[in-house]
Amino acid sequence: MASTVDSKMKDEQEKSKTEGSKSQRILRVDQIYSRKDRQIHYVKTAKSSLTQAKYERMNKTTLVVRRIISKQGMVASTEVDIKSTALRDILLEMFKGVEGLQLNKTPPVADPELLFHALPGLTKRLQLEEAKDVRNKSLINDLNSVLEYIKEDFGRIMASLESLSEHDEITFDLLWALFPPNITVYTKDNMLKEAQAYRFLSGSYQKQQDGSQFYQMRLRMITHDGQELGWGEQNLQINGFEGAKKVYHLSTFPLSVHPEKDAARADLIRRGRRYVDLLKTSCKEYSGTAITEDRKIVIRGSYKAVRFFAHGRVMLDPVTFRQQNAYSDLMIPWVSMPVNPETFKDDELLLCSHSLLGFSFAQKKWGVFAISKVADVQWNAAAFEKLVMDPRKRNLVHTLVKSHRNDGVQFDDIVQGKGKGLVGLLSGSPGVGKTLTAEVVSEVTKRPLYMVSAGELGTEVSEVDERLEMVLEITRRWGCLLLIDEADVFLQKRDGLDLQRNSLVSIFLRRLEYFQGILIMTTNRKNIIDAAFESRIHFKLHYDDLDEVSRTAVWKNSLRSGPSGLPKPNFSDEEIKSLAKLRLNGRQIKNACACAFSIAIEDKKPLTMEGIRLILDIVVEEVKEGD
Repeated sequence: MASTVDSKMKDEQEKSKTEGSKSQRILRVDQIYSRKDRQIHYVKTAKSSLTQAKYERMNKTTLVVRRIISKQGMVASTEVDIKSTALRDILLEMFKGVEGLQLNKTPPVADPELLFHALPGLTKRLQLEEAKDVRNKSLINDLNSVLEYIKEDFGRIMASLESLSEHDEITFDLLWALFPPNITVYTKDNMLKEAQAYRFLSGSYQKQQDGSQFYQMRLRMITHDGQELGWGEQNLQINGFEGAKKVYHLSTFPLSVHPEKDAARADLIRRGRRYVDLLKTSCKEYSGTAITEDRKIVIRGSYKAVRFFAHGRVMLDPVTFRQQNAYSDLMIPWVSMPVNPETFKDDELLLCSHSLLGFSFAQKKWGVFAISKVADVQWNAAAFEKLVMDPRKRNLVHTLVKSHRNDGVQFDDIVQGKGKGLVGLLSGSPGVGKTLTAEVVSEVTKRPLYMVSAGELGTEVSEVDERLEMVLEITRRWGCLLLIDEADVFLQKRDGLDLQRNSLVSIFLRRLEYFQGILIMTTNRKNIIDAAFESRIHFKLHYDDLDEVSRTAVWKNSLRSGPSGLPKPNFSDEEIKSLAKLRLNGRQIKNACACAFSIAIEDKKPLTMEGIRLILDIVVEEVKEGD
């Protein structure tokens, strides 16, 4: 019995000794700068002052908690000096890869919040050490000391967090506790409203000019800025709010608390693989919101980013985007650390950007395009057979465009770099199929069609030269079929009176001479062409006005091309022939059918001959029969 009492007393003494040593291992001081001697002094709470030398000789102390006092006598910040080498090594291993740590300083320094985030790892490390047959008592004491510090300084916060977590909630003042270094966060806080994962680097509370608070986060993602692929940094913020809020209702929150985190993670990884695949310059289909810059609006030295709806073919090409838009803020974030996509694992794919830089052919705008809205191009090979024109002419254009290569093997010149392009001219009245020919050839040769009008290139000589250079260069680079519609202003014969027009023709001729792509021009007036163009045009085709046979074919093709979901109209040959007697061009026929189909869809009824006739009576004026 006596030995049992002695044993208990011994245990209590040992426990008291250990607890005493714990409190001695944590030293709390205020760091004050003295203006008198221009030195830093350390003052214990309600104790005598410590000199720098005495402070540095405190080898038995595990932690020194320093409150840094400002000149106004206020606590500016708090830092924790790690006096234990073993504890420092554990923290370095725990936060491996985290930037901005001061654990390699002398002495090692940690932010209190960092130690808070280390709580689970430190607790586990203590359990492992205590489970060993041969325990490191010094390390156990160090771990107990740092856990005691966390409990003392963050006890109330941990209790609040535990209560809030039961309802998946958080308050604004405790946001920092959600974001340990390197955690993966999830957000849709971008102009495209697309899901994006980031690696969290650091955060801080800030104030707006109006005094309202926000929590600013420094984040990292994988992106391509037009020069290279790699890690880029971006700042996002969470605006201040009152009371408690669901964590997953925040504008940015840890991916681990997403209500469908497994599905969200899988979607992000899948999209990351798609992103890497799309880094190679490629023509795609796109339908949805994209972002461009409005160069008429400048905010704080930058063009305003605006949304626009892009529909049709796009070229995804960050490198060419940068070459043509050297100072665009759409390339932000800039890449600071290049990476090799071949080494990517799921954790990297997860963090790939939700968008790519490129160009919309239909809207003729450079912009940012969401990966989720990108689809493979479905080229319409059957379009060739629906083109109403002389089969010999049709086959000629098809063969020339299909056989042409960007290296210009088929067409070359004595002077290197000259004569490597393929240039064609299509002439005829409006609506006879000139533009449609280019569109169809684009489909069957699987080349994107870049269509511009002469007016879009400008009227001033310097403006035209600059834009023409850009258009011809990206046409060559992307292997496009370039269509310059209504190119009369560039083709017209020069004379001694109109110097402005003469200059435009000369510029066009010079650019054409070194062009290495495929160009088709259209004109309504074939007899006004300058003689210098004759030797630079590889093929010329003239389109006569549509006769009744041609109009019959156009009507049949247009009526067959109705929208899906609407029954195909069942018109007799006689009814089609009656329509073909009307002297309409191809564009008028196409527009009439489009309007009639729209009305049929609205009325939820099949298209009828009466519907076609109604459109023709209202929309198409002065329709005459016969050729």
